[in-house]
Amino acid sequence: MQRLLTTMLHRSSIPTNLLVETIHSLVICVKTRDSYTFQHSINVGFYAWKIASHIQLDTEECANLFIGGLLHDIGKIGIPDSILMKAGKLTTEEFDIMKKHPEMGHAIIHGSTPFQERGIDKTVLYHHERIDGKGYPEGRSSSEIPLGAKIVSVADAFDAMTSVRPYRPALDYEKAVDQLVQGKGTQFDPLVVDLFLDTISSQIRKEGMDNSTFFHTS
Repeated sequence: MQRLLTTMLHRSSIPTNLLVETIHSLVICVKTRDSYTFQHSINVGFYAWKIASHIQLDTEECANLFIGGLLHDIGKIGIPDSILMKAGKLTTEEFDIMKKHPEMGHAIIHGSTPFQERGIDKTVLYHHERIDGKGYPEGRSSSEIPLGAKIVSVADAFDAMTSVRPYRPALDYEKAVDQLVQGKGTQFDPLVVDLFLDTISSQIRKEGMDNSTFFHTS
């Protein structure tokens, strides 16, 4: 991860090592708190970077999407263990607390100028907004949601669906794709879903993999 970040950020206007070390320290905080959230964050960063690369965003934007994916759940370090580690379904009250993690994450990184300048703080804050305006924390819709947050939202959902959790098995590739398609225009930006699925298909063809071996290759 550090090597990839260093390569991506070599054109940064601040010392690369300092930024990489900051990001790495934040990710290690997540790893120390919850191993699932750590691996999930790595996967989401990987997927977001693949989408950005596939649509030929410039090097800096690809780096921003990768970092946004890595840090999208950083706010969960502020969620109580009884909720974050719960094996079963959350109650309404517990879910209300869990829904605070985007704002907590934004508060953690917003004070850092590089994260502000790159829009990464906004990716963290808005990755649970929905196209139909029914997301959180602000109920933003459509064009009010930054592209980075839209991309991370799709990557986040896909990885969550295809990961084993204590309270449910992982969905297979086809079922996860169906869920993304069903969410087009309501939960997800339709164009971003199409780009994500095209990215996966292109990667599978390029690597000669079947659907299942594409998952979690970071």
